[in-house]
Amino acid sequence: MISSPRFLSASSSFALASLLLAAPAGAQITEADSDYQDEEIVVTAERPRGAVVSEIPPVVELSEADIASFGASSVQDLLEAISSQTRSSRGRGSGRPIVLINGQRTSGFREIRDLPPEAIRTVQVFPEELALQYGYRPDQRVINFILKDNYTGVSASAEYGVPTREAQGRSEVESTITRIGKNSRLNINLEWQNNTAITESERNIIQGAAGDLVNLGDFRTLVAPSDNLELNANYSRTFDNGVSLSLNGGYVYDKSRGLQGLPSGTLEVAGDPLFRYFTEYGPLNRIQETNAAQAGLTLNGRISDWRWSLTSDYTRTQVNTDTDRSDDISALQTAIDAGSVDPLAVVFGPLLGKPATDTAKVVDQTINNLATLSGTLFVLPSGAVTTTLRAGYDREELDSRETRRTIVTTTGLSRDELSMGINIDIPLADENIDVTEAIGKLSINGNLGYSDLSDFGGLVEFGLGLNWEPFDGLVFTASAIGEEAAPSIAQLGNPVIITPDVTVFDFTNGETVIAAITTGGNFALPAEKQRDIKLAVNYRPEWLDGFTFLGEYFRNNSNNVASSFPLLTPEIEAAFPDRVTRDTSGRLIAIDRRPVNYANVSSERIRYGIDFSKRFGERGGEGPGRADRATRSPDAAASGGAAQGDKPPQTTTPEGSPAAQPETPRGGPGAGGRPRGGRWQLSAFHTIRFQDRIQIRPGIDELDLLNGSAIGSTGGSPRHEFEINGGWFNNGLGFRIDGKHQVATRVNGGLTGSDLRFSDLTTLNLRLFVNLDDRGSLTEKLPFLKASRIAFKVDNIFDDIQTIRDGNGLIPLSYQTGYVDPVGRYVEIDFRKRF
Repeated sequence: MISSPRFLSASSSFALASLLLAAPAGAQITEADSDYQDEEIVVTAERPRGAVVSEIPPVVELSEADIASFGASSVQDLLEAISSQTRSSRGRGSGRPIVLINGQRTSGFREIRDLPPEAIRTVQVFPEELALQYGYRPDQRVINFILKDNYTGVSASAEYGVPTREAQGRSEVESTITRIGKNSRLNINLEWQNNTAITESERNIIQGAAGDLVNLGDFRTLVAPSDNLELNANYSRTFDNGVSLSLNGGYVYDKSRGLQGLPSGTLEVAGDPLFRYFTEYGPLNRIQETNAAQAGLTLNGRISDWRWSLTSDYTRTQVNTDTDRSDDISALQTAIDAGSVDPLAVVFGPLLGKPATDTAKVVDQTINNLATLSGTLFVLPSGAVTTTLRAGYDREELDSRETRRTIVTTTGLSRDELSMGINIDIPLADENIDVTEAIGKLSINGNLGYSDLSDFGGLVEFGLGLNWEPFDGLVFTASAIGEEAAPSIAQLGNPVIITPDVTVFDFTNGETVIAAITTGGNFALPAEKQRDIKLAVNYRPEWLDGFTFLGEYFRNNSNNVASSFPLLTPEIEAAFPDRVTRDTSGRLIAIDRRPVNYANVSSERIRYGIDFSKRFGERGGEGPGRADRATRSPDAAASGGAAQGDKPPQTTTPEGSPAAQPETPRGGPGAGGRPRGGRWQLSAFHTIRFQDRIQIRPGIDELDLLNGSAIGSTGGSPRHEFEINGGWFNNGLGFRIDGKHQVATRVNGGLTGSDLRFSDLTTLNLRLFVNLDDRGSLTEKLPFLKASRIAFKVDNIFDDIQTIRDGNGLIPLSYQTGYVDPVGRYVEIDFRKRF
């Protein structure tokens, strides 16, 4: 506040306050303002409601205009469009970001997933370090959605897409109801999706000699047909005492029906083996049915200057799998030996039994509870020392039942986990102005946690971090993390399932074979020890508005890593000889792909890039549209987020003043709830891997994934990866592009095997859309089209599919194009209407 003996008039005060609020926080009064130096100016500004308040700056900020330029139908679509900026690069966790609504914790992504973009005012994306301040693990980025105060809408959309190679159709119908008021929020979403099949014959997959005789490709699916139905509902309310309650419930049903080929067997004819397929009973089926139900609850409130939250989430998932397999052919072999049956006959009657069906049922139930308390411990000359305390209780139960050849196997596993932790943020240079002017803002943080698992014992986690802002717009962060992690009980106890007749490539013999694959759990997996280092720089130059540079360095090291079974190269077979079965001729016939344990996994990489956006054609008074950056205060910092009831900056204008603005429509500013003006945006990132190594066990050579080793069917790790994302939007027309490129890799086949070369891969996706309200008089002639949008999408524009060749330049049968990517270029049209 600047004080002097008298006040300005109401209109003059409003005009000057508006100028000050539009200026940077550190703006000073210049000589141009000398006319007002003898007058008192009262400026009242509060943090935007729902903003996250932290020394850690967001890596991405999207305003309402930015959000509209993506042409997304839901928050889920929006996050997919900005996935390069929201995906964690740390290499830990699921990769899905943590979600906040108005700066507060939620029970999960489901609370925000189906909201229409028109209901969102601002999106803030923060790095992994902020997760600690909300009681989460520091392996996921944090996204804060600031909602509009008043929004009501009903929308419906329909999509249909096909690959340009045809043979499949994808249909989707979705409807959403949303109502956001001052103190409540309701969102209900219903979605149905259907995918038809792609068979091997529709992708011209080359079969073996026996397969060609029976057109085996007609009886094997590359993409199984499926149906999916999903219901999601959310309700939130804020009470007069400041406590907010959010409830979430959902149900998902999914069913897929894959074809696994024909029954088969090897017959002995005159002392020679004869492998053949039997068409008598049709194809072998694999039917998987999933039923998942979920419920979540979130409470947020305040005790004096301390904020508390409680989240609870329950999920029950049941998966039933029926897998057909060939039956016993011993009776048929006996008849052939007796000379009473032609081994090449089409029908064998009762001598050939019907295919048997193995069944598996898995019920997974989880309940996750977490309570946090955030506030100020004490105040130093440099600012408030804040802390977040957390305590949680999680339980998971995994029950399975498998029936194979009349043998029933049951598994019952459970895990109880009690956890607690503390995170402390200490400002070293912030409010002590002299120090800040010399070195900028500086803070450190530390966290310590302990978990007790009923089936594993105690696990410890700890971390240290530093945030330094030498001047406005430039922020350096550093963090070191240590953690112990246990394998999931699914990795330990999934039922053992054997899937016959799977096409795989045998590196040792350099051939494609049909083998039986075993999947399931492994009880022998130990706890993992993780040690990570991250360094990052975020630069937003004041002289180049809309430009951001982000650079990150990561170093990960882990011992005793539980992993899915890797690609069966000679190196892997030598390390796990008991997992591979060969016949007397050395031909591969079976692989046990249950999880394994690596002694050590280490990686080192950098990721850097830019995000640049500009706006144009905005009308006066609408402003640049950039989200306001919150400033830190002891009270706000203690909460780890915005205080309940915070409101955006406001000023008062007398009725009839020229500056008075009409009330914004419910859907948001601009016609049809869309912000006015255009926008273009471009982001580009480059990842360089310096090291990616795996030591399976001491005494065995390390796997170097950058130089010929591999653990997956897609080859080793590419040393370089590039990402690009951009778009343009104006007057209702827009387009978005996103693309990725990775360099070629190779897999060494060993002395007796065959090397494989994996080509580089470039995928570019395009989305075009038009808001029909903004396109002339079309909606006046066809009123039904009001508040509607048509979008056209092309994925993998160049139909680029990775090519894999052996040392002779030939494509192995198991790496045919149809196996690598059965879809390829994909086109889709989407119609969405708001009511």
